[in-house]
Amino acid sequence: MKISVIIPCYNFEKNILKNISLLENELQKEFEEYELIIINDGSNDKTQQELEKINNNKTIILKNDSNIGKSYSISKGLKIATGEKLFLYDCDLPYFDYIKIFLKSLKINKFVIIDRKNKKSLLKKEKTNLYQKIRYFIGIFITHVVCFFLKIETIDTQSGMKGFDNIDTLKDKKFVSKRFFLDIEIIDYLKKKGIYPIKIPVEFIIPNNSTIKLLDIKNIFIILELIKVILSIKKK
Repeated sequence: MKISVIIPCYNFEKNILKNISLLENELQKEFEEYELIIINDGSNDKTQQELEKINNNKTIILKNDSNIGKSYSISKGLKIATGEKLFLYDCDLPYFDYIKIFLKSLKINKFVIIDRKNKKSLLKKEKTNLYQKIRYFIGIFITHVVCFFLKIETIDTQSGMKGFDNIDTLKDKKFVSKRFFLDIEIIDYLKKKGIYPIKIPVEFIIPNNSTIKLLDIKNIFIILELIKVILSIKKK
């Protein structure tokens, strides 16, 4: 069985090669074949130069001329993935402690997702600043809104670690999201195919930094995209 790992990245020059090596070590233990599809989403540091140091037939490197968005980058990867299984994973390797159980589950299930909203998941008790608290509650709000409109039980739609079967029609699907909400469209797409996720609970912390700034005017466009995605789903 072959797995295609789709990894969007942006300004991650310091750790991109190290993380790819860590990931490959785990993939080799569980899958006979694998391919990495890494999409550089218009980084303005030396991420591209680091990626160009990779020289093997298991890695495909794509590059966006500008910072278009995580969703757009993943969509590019989906169109060329050849594995029977697809694995969408953030380049900072979130929840890496759970990679073994995740990959084992993905081999035998159609859809697997890391689920911070699971009742068995645990937010680690660490000091959190105001940014982290606000980000956490915004995440909860978005989750409940999305799950309400999708008419599914609460699930962590935005977790950076999810995998599912490579369905032929997925390559031709036109997605609405360009920035952050492709995950929602994929979950809805799989739901309509009768495929529901195996949810893996985790212990997690709230990141204290992000490319998304709370008071950034660009957040208006993020909200508008979320509304656009939800409306597109409701129309179908």
